[in-house]
Amino acid sequence: MNEKRKEVYALIASVLGVNVDVINDELAIGDITEWDSLGHMQIIAALESQMEITLDIEQTLEIEDVEDIIDAVTVSK
Repeated sequence: MNEKRKEVYALIASVLGVNVDVINDELAIGDITEWDSLGHMQIIAALESQMEITLDIEQTLEIEDVEDIIDAVTVSK
């Protein structure tokens, strides 16, 4: 697993208050109770703040799972 993926996994786990072992590329909004609409917006805010990126509205709306988040972070860097 590359460093960027590890960083995203750790960030998501921290925001949602779950063990990092729960996080994988296929995990999507609604798959776990912690990742609801509020959790989703908290993830987006944390990504922008901690990774110093800005996601536009289109990117934000397209994010449905962890793989989408990793793709968005990679594109925005």
